[in-house]
Amino acid sequence: MGAVQKLATVVIIGLVAMATVLVVYLADEPSRRGGESTEQEALALERGTALYITYCLQCHGPSGYGAANEGEEPRRVGAVLNQSIRPPDLSTPTNVQFQSDDPVQQDRAEDYIRYSLLYGKPSDPRVANKVMPAFGQELNVEEINDLVYLVMYGDWNYIYNEAVLSTGESVAQAECDADPSNTEACEAVEHPEPVYPTVPPEDSAGDGGDPEASPASSEGGSTLLEALDPYEWSETELSFQPGDTIEVVNAGVSQHNFVVEELGIQEDLTAEPIAITIPEDAAPGEYEFICSIPGHAENGMVGTLTIEAP
Repeated sequence: MGAVQKLATVVIIGLVAMATVLVVYLADEPSRRGGESTEQEALALERGTALYITYCLQCHGPSGYGAANEGEEPRRVGAVLNQSIRPPDLSTPTNVQFQSDDPVQQDRAEDYIRYSLLYGKPSDPRVANKVMPAFGQELNVEEINDLVYLVMYGDWNYIYNEAVLSTGESVAQAECDADPSNTEACEAVEHPEPVYPTVPPEDSAGDGGDPEASPASSEGGSTLLEALDPYEWSETELSFQPGDTIEVVNAGVSQHNFVVEELGIQEDLTAEPIAITIPEDAAPGEYEFICSIPGHAENGMVGTLTIEAP
């Protein structure tokens, strides 16, 4: 019996030891999972930054300011992603806050960013010349997810630093390729100096058209309203009668629309003029017309449409 008791004691001690290890392991599970989650998030931000530099940098800039960076000439054409330069007015229901601790805003931001990446702007698939290209066919699901995560949780200081280093590397590589004997440039590829990525010159005659041409007026002398970049209408006072037609065109490169909420008018604008008819039953009076793209009306894309009695 003594040997049996000793064996039983050893078994019990072993079971207690195993139970203790299991308890400790389970107790540390949240911390361990948190560490794994943090690592995955860091990798997503790293991948997202690389994708941003490749696909988004030219239009939105290294700081994510896009067209709002007034210090750049020519101006970039992308929307503001780093909203520290222009915080959204959340009293306007259509506005979206990209980086927020509010779960509701996070859900809205994720949906908005993902939809924009997948379908571009305008999102209508019938529009061939988009202001923002659709990446749904070019990027896979993981790459779209990484870019969404970057805009929502990325550190724009880190993105900026990576962008200027990447640009410096590209400049050094180009110089090295052009002259392989340029030892300094070739060595700089491995240890690049920061270079600010400038805005490429606009190809104003990209389709062979007249670079001076502007859709300032439409044929036949009808009224043509232009949506201009970054946040401006060519006219802010319009007068029409019920049944009249106004032509509205996106004369810029950012996404714009034309909305007269009280008259039920909402049209996404393209580079081709869109004819909009004032409803026959529109009551005489003053109506506000805006561009309802988040941030545009708040920054000046507002006008008054006066309906005159027939």
